Amino acid sequence: MYKLAIVGASTGQKQICETARKMGLFTIGFAWENGAICKGLFSKFYPISVTDMEQIAQICAHEQIDGIVSNASDLTAETVTYVADKLELVGNSYSDYVNAKNKFFVRQATNYIDGLTPVRAERIMSGGELFYPAVIKPVSGSGKRGICFVKSEADLDSAMHYALNASSELMIESFITADYEVSVETISCAGRHWVVQITDKDVTGAPHFVEIGHHQPSALCDDLKAKIASVVPKILDAINFINGAAHIEIKIDVNTQNLYLVEVNMRGGGDEISNTLVNLSTDFDYVRAMIEVALGIFNPPIHINNTNNAGIYYLCHQTQDIFEKINASNINIISKEINSGELTHSTTNYDRNGYIIYCDKMKPNMKEGDDNE
Repeated sequence: MYKLAIVGASTGQKQICETARKMGLFTIGFAWENGAICKGLFSKFYPISVTDMEQIAQICAHEQIDGIVSNASDLTAETVTYVADKLELVGNSYSDYVNAKNKFFVRQATNYIDGLTPVRAERIMSGGELFYPAVIKPVSGSGKRGICFVKSEADLDSAMHYALNASSELMIESFITADYEVSVETISCAGRHWVVQITDKDVTGAPHFVEIGHHQPSALCDDLKAKIASVVPKILDAINFINGAAHIEIKIDVNTQNLYLVEVNMRGGGDEISNTLVNLSTDFDYVRAMIEVALGIFNPPIHINNTNNAGIYYLCHQTQDIFEKINASNINIISKEINSGELTHSTTNYDRNGYIIYCDKMKPNMKEGDDNE
């Protein structure tokens, strides 16, 4: 029986835990006990912080695990990468992971990829030149924390103050005017890369570009999907990503067909993209593939077919009109959660009051309200 270590025991790891159990694996979980909703799904559980990489590595060596995995979390992905690298398990180089967390490094490594349109970027704290219009963002971080649009020098002080609340190291990038945004969900094994799904994103406008919905499969034309599928492996090669799931965000100018890389995440997409939506919209078990890669038993080639339209709408002040429309529609709702209280005006991907997940043969046609930001 394979021994699989799983880092994290929150909602984001539930699908991995349940899939591993169905596969008949012996699972070893690591997380603080408080809030560990997956504790009962593990064969064995260690109440240890997911950031205690060295102690987890020592226990995994003692337990003689065959693989280690997590999903949809930058925090747990770093520990998984560290342990896999140290124990010489299937994974990625920890030094490469650290580099890929650095958005400025990724920008420099990918700006000259054939098929991508370069985006100017400068380090602010290292004397980089300022320019406008632009986006200020932390060099490392997730969930749209600290990201702020600056139209001119007059906006700089407030944007810097906002971004410094998230990180002490900032960068400035040219503002990408393309308004169509997707994420690309991938699986990689031994340096070979496959696009699993392309997800359309609903994003608020400036200043913070918060994600308020995700929809699969993408409504892009086949030519653009093919162009994305040809560029994505080059992006992953450029940051030396070898094994596992990745989540790549791209903006698209549909008229010119120019592609602009937004960022790369060395883990499956959050917001239920990798845990739920891919399994609803395709006939491919994405989470099982992550486990198989980690255990070294993944068996390509793979064949993926779109089977349904699936997506998630997040409830916040900017999306209240959408929620009213979808609740009144005939769309097949899979799950729904609405928290009581005043609606949050969302400025990061964590400021939300609930969600609706749908899966239907028909794609919903919900227009966002006028107040997007």
